[in-house]
Amino acid sequence: MRWPNDARKPQYIKRSATERSLLVPNRNYVLLRRFSAKEDLRRLVAAPWIRGATTSQLLGLENHLNYIHRPGGELEEDEAWGLAALLNSALLDTYFRVSSGNTQVSATELRRMPLPRCEVLLSIGQHARTVGDTHTEIDDLVSDALGVLW
Repeated sequence: MRWPNDARKPQYIKRSATERSLLVPNRNYVLLRRFSAKEDLRRLVAAPWIRGATTSQLLGLENHLNYIHRPGGELEEDEAWGLAALLNSALLDTYFRVSSGNTQVSATELRRMPLPRCEVLLSIGQHARTVGDTHTEIDDLVSDALGVLW
């Protein structure tokens, strides 16, 4: 994630009485693109947001993003990295395409996705920080961690 970018429009949210409904606490999240084109290589495109990326207490997330969090708590950094890597893998992308067929990723579909145990996500997350961000490297990491051939 990079911010600010080279856009002409302002890249901030003006503080007002409605800010609580527009902003979320600065915590560890997994950000997931909500829409994709049918021609895209992957339907699922995810990235970890680690709270130390900014000192702000609140974040404004674009409406075209889903975000994954732990209700009443916070994802560990390795969990966020691991979940993002898993969502970026060909394995979950294929599962999503077979089970949904949509180009839009809904929160309901995310909740229904099968996920490995937390220990496996933590392990994927620890290794995801050190591998590159190519699809092949992520696919190999996830396949090794889950013990599946892909």
